[in-house]
Amino acid sequence: MRRRIPIPVAIVVLAAFAVIAGSKAFAFFGGPGSGTAEAKVTTLTAPVISAATAGANGTVTLTWGAVTPPGSGTVTYYVTRDGGKPAGNCPTVEAPTTVVTCKDEGVSIAEHSYQVIAKWSNWTATSAVKTAKVTIGEAVKFTISGSTTTPATGAAVNLTVTAKDVANSTVTGYTGSHSLVFSGASTSPGGNAPTVSNSSGSAIAFGATTALTFTSGVATVSGSNNGVLRVYNAGPASITATEGSVTTPTPLALTASVTASRFVLKAATTTPAAGAEDDLTITAQDAYGNLATTYTGSKSLTFSGASASAGGNTPTVTNSSGTAIAFGSVTTIEFTEGVADPAKSAAGTAVLYKAEASAVKVAEGSTVTMPTGLTITPTPGVAAKLVLTSSTATPTAGSTFNFTTTAQDVYGNTATSYAGSKNITFSGAEASPNGTVPTVVNSAGTATPFGSATALTFTNGVAAVSASKNGLGKLTKAGATSVTASDGTFTTPALPLTVAVGAANRVGVTGLTASAGSISSPCLNTCTVTALGNLGTIKAKAVITDSSGNLITNVGAAKTVNVTVTSGGTIVGSPLTVPASGSAVSSTEFTYAAPATGSFTHTITLASSGYTSGTVTASK
Repeated sequence: MRRRIPIPVAIVVLAAFAVIAGSKAFAFFGGPGSGTAEAKVTTLTAPVISAATAGANGTVTLTWGAVTPPGSGTVTYYVTRDGGKPAGNCPTVEAPTTVVTCKDEGVSIAEHSYQVIAKWSNWTATSAVKTAKVTIGEAVKFTISGSTTTPATGAAVNLTVTAKDVANSTVTGYTGSHSLVFSGASTSPGGNAPTVSNSSGSAIAFGATTALTFTSGVATVSGSNNGVLRVYNAGPASITATEGSVTTPTPLALTASVTASRFVLKAATTTPAAGAEDDLTITAQDAYGNLATTYTGSKSLTFSGASASAGGNTPTVTNSSGTAIAFGSVTTIEFTEGVADPAKSAAGTAVLYKAEASAVKVAEGSTVTMPTGLTITPTPGVAAKLVLTSSTATPTAGSTFNFTTTAQDVYGNTATSYAGSKNITFSGAEASPNGTVPTVVNSAGTATPFGSATALTFTNGVAAVSASKNGLGKLTKAGATSVTASDGTFTTPALPLTVAVGAANRVGVTGLTASAGSISSPCLNTCTVTALGNLGTIKAKAVITDSSGNLITNVGAAKTVNVTVTSGGTIVGSPLTVPASGSAVSSTEFTYAAPATGSFTHTITLASSGYTSGTVTASK
């Protein structure tokens, strides 16, 4: 509508202002004068909602047409739901925006009225009401079902998790990855926490965020991914899932059952005295430490891990009849609700004899085993005997070797309480052909002859050689012998040894005869003939011996023995020859003749290159 308004031409300053509201127009002119002006009446058009579409999870999507502003500036919009404020990303009266579409969220199940209000300057224009009927609300809870409600501990349970609205309808718009936290099951006695596999297949412990992928409101297992539950604690569990305010009002009720797969042993003491009774309590468990209460009745078990003692005493366990059964044999044991308790039956009393750490195990075939044994270390008893050993069974005559003397209890365990200095007497070995006696070095380092008390120091039941003291032995007579040791109370069993001949070392005599007088004993590397008398004679063959006087055989090359005598006597038959093989005895003999008159003491010397000379002393 256009209207001409006469204005006085005398008006010099013209001001025009129009306010248009609906179909009314107002004009205002200020200042004196006259003239003409044009006023135009217009309106702010109301927006039109083209769509109000209810979603599947308590949402409504609105779309409306844009409104052209009646003048300069921009038109903004805000939305009302049922006369109040919307949610989601829809603009509100406090914060209008220029968008022409939005999504209202958290909308309850019902029919709702929507309006869009356009705003330009101080003008507003309101759309007609558009309704949207929400039939599926937002997710407010989860329901959980499982492939079984009675799994074995540790077995897989495939979960199905469904998002529900307040009316218990599946919220099909609840899709994609969601972060859930599971709860309601306990950690097993063995420390195994319950888990649910996430969408990538990783087992996530209860209480931690587990990412599951939902499709049309439902998360289902795929392979081993996206909801495989494993519960390790036996008994009932109530499984729930939570994401923010979305919870599980009705948990999934499970009861995990136990199958025995291992035994646990408990001893009355882990340090019994050797040969003493020790009660073993046997408990049947699953792999996760749960008591297998269904494991009951008579079971055929086999014990292992402990050895027989040095004295041949085999470890045993009593069966249900109270009979001692050797380790390694089938032992019948009665169980009550997973436990065999010796305090309540005759079974399970063990006796170990060997004083060493033993990892004792028990098994029922391959069905119920014991991965890690129970360490039991019997303690030795008091000394009941002595045992003698040596560093070699074939010592060489005249050479040293080690004797070790050990105190043992009745089962052959080292009696560690037998300690300190003890007087031990060695016997059984004889002196060598040249009279050298066998010896044992005492704890002070002194060589003590066999048959004399030898002070040895025992440490934890053992007297062993240290720094060439405390049992260093030397035997001198070649051949078989037996050595014993005694403390006056206990005597060792005989220790058989075979003494080897030493290296060729000395020259001696054999078969020595004298026409008169007395011949010393022994007479080998050194001899003495007394009261021979004038014109007396001595005859003998030459021999090669080791340092102790044991006869050498097979010297390797013939040896020449020169026989000489001090002034006044005479020698016939020198030199003598010792053959290369066989016994090292000369094939001929020498003869010594004493002077016809006067007293005399003559030394006859038998010398051979590389050997210590032998001597015979002759006197009137």
